[in-house]
Amino acid sequence: MEQEQEYECGLTGVTTPAGIDDDSDGLADLPAGWTCIQVRRREYNPKWLYIQQVKERMVAGLLSQLPPELQEVEQLAVHLQVEAQFHSLESATPVYNVEVETVYISDSGEAFETYNEVRELLGLPPMKADNDNEEEEEEEEIPDPPQVGDSA
Repeated sequence: MEQEQEYECGLTGVTTPAGIDDDSDGLADLPAGWTCIQVRRREYNPKWLYIQQVKERMVAGLLSQLPPELQEVEQLAVHLQVEAQFHSLESATPVYNVEVETVYISDSGEAFETYNEVRELLGLPPMKADNDNEEEEEEEEIPDPPQVGDSA
């Protein structure tokens, strides 16, 4: 028996079962009205940085073994030799590590207000709650159609 996905609001702790599974919008089974926030941070991979330091030390070490008058002439050759030695290791080591954090925000009043405050802090326009649209529709008056024979 499959365990049903449950979503938890990162602001209020409220939980809800998953919605209808429809990935056509990229949100899979996120319940209608809920918001998915994904924060992605890219940092240099410490292993990749270490490889770069090792290469620099190797180049410096190899150049120091040459007579001073040949160091400038042979610098490119030494760099190419070291690059070739580390090529496969570097190819298998990503330059960056990406940390991804995902949080869900419910469509409850308090959580939605806090979400809009965060949006404003980030310079984004506030979102309207689904029930705001219903209230606006109720408030809008539909003008009566003009009567035949009325003059403007």
